[in-house]
Amino acid sequence: MSWKWAPLLLCVWLVGGYADAQVVTDLQERIDAAEIGATLLLEPGVYEGNVILTKPLTLKGKGDVTIRGDRTNNVVEIQSEGVQLENLTIEGSGMSRSSQEEYSGVRVMANGALLKDLLIQDSFHGIFLNRIQDTEIDRVTVIGQGAGKLGNQGNGIHIARSSHNIITNSYFEKTRDGVYVEYSHNNVVTNNTMTKTRYGLHYMYSNYNEFKDNHFVGNVGGAAIMHSDHILLEHNQFSFNQGSRSFGLLIQTSRDVHVLNNEFHLNQRGLYLEQSTSNTIESNEFFQNEIGIELWTSSTAHVFFKNKFQNNRIQALTVGAESNNEWFKNGVGNYWDTPMLDLDQDGIGDEPFQYTSALSALIEANELSYLFLSSPAIVIYEKMNELLTANKIMADDRYPLLAERKGSFAIIAGWIFVAALAVFIFRTRAVRKQ
Repeated sequence: MSWKWAPLLLCVWLVGGYADAQVVTDLQERIDAAEIGATLLLEPGVYEGNVILTKPLTLKGKGDVTIRGDRTNNVVEIQSEGVQLENLTIEGSGMSRSSQEEYSGVRVMANGALLKDLLIQDSFHGIFLNRIQDTEIDRVTVIGQGAGKLGNQGNGIHIARSSHNIITNSYFEKTRDGVYVEYSHNNVVTNNTMTKTRYGLHYMYSNYNEFKDNHFVGNVGGAAIMHSDHILLEHNQFSFNQGSRSFGLLIQTSRDVHVLNNEFHLNQRGLYLEQSTSNTIESNEFFQNEIGIELWTSSTAHVFFKNKFQNNRIQALTVGAESNNEWFKNGVGNYWDTPMLDLDQDGIGDEPFQYTSALSALIEANELSYLFLSSPAIVIYEKMNELLTANKIMADDRYPLLAERKGSFAIIAGWIFVAALAVFIFRTRAVRKQ
């Protein structure tokens, strides 16, 4: 430890019911000396890291406080229940991937921790939850290294074999995955932002998890659900996830995933389903994506209804053999930005709607076709195949919805006007001939 920080350490005060007024020159010594349940209030400065908390304790910064590791271990390791970290900057974990464990800014190894108002940087993983439960993480920012391949970096939060944890109001940037969850169930991720990551949120073999109100912006992939069942995702935004094979949301080898009320904007592919079954896609908005939904026929028994498709270059694409999925449920289909008649005013198009495309064969034959999705040549290719009746049915919606009832009135009014005008012209010509 550098002597220049000694005056700052001498200013560290213990407050609270179990406070000890003794001044120490080492943070670990102060932690060890604190009473169970005490609050260590740290004055502004930089403190030596690689500390271990083995008792219930609150470590709280007063102003600009940094705990800095020596790049050989975890900066803060929590081994006791009931530990709280608040208002701290934590940096300098070990970066080696050949060591016995992957290090992190904060490693949590006991239940019931509260991590609040933290900035974690210059660390391999930001936070690592290892075989624990009931951790609350709120208003945490994790900034990755931002250099080299994203796949070689650590995650913002790495959750391993841990359950009933809550992550809220946090921000993740330039990490491998924003939040990575493996073999962990019943966790909730709410109102976070993930950007410039590989996957903003990544589930592997994790069931009964929820994520809501999150923003996935500018990642390779917004969120990836793999080998995980019974997931609810609601009111999330997936936008600007662009790349050669990027997506807003990937569901792969998973079932009973409920995709409800989410927005997919300006992604290469809004939703990508592969080798999955029995998922429900309900009331989502797909707007200006290159492909709204891409569905490989290895995925079956999905139900799509109340979704709104608008201005996507390709609304829906089924790749492979004939698909076995439903584009309606209980007489309710989806909204398509295609004019339809609704003479009986029930809000459902009078005729079934079939969305067709020829692009699936092109992509199946050569995945390099993704590189040309934004090219005008794709539009020409689709039009030519349409004229040659070579397009195939991608989505068969027997109960297509009209966006607004007043829209159907406008269509009917338009048709009535055209009919009246035709009758007028016909009669006028007939009178002139007489």
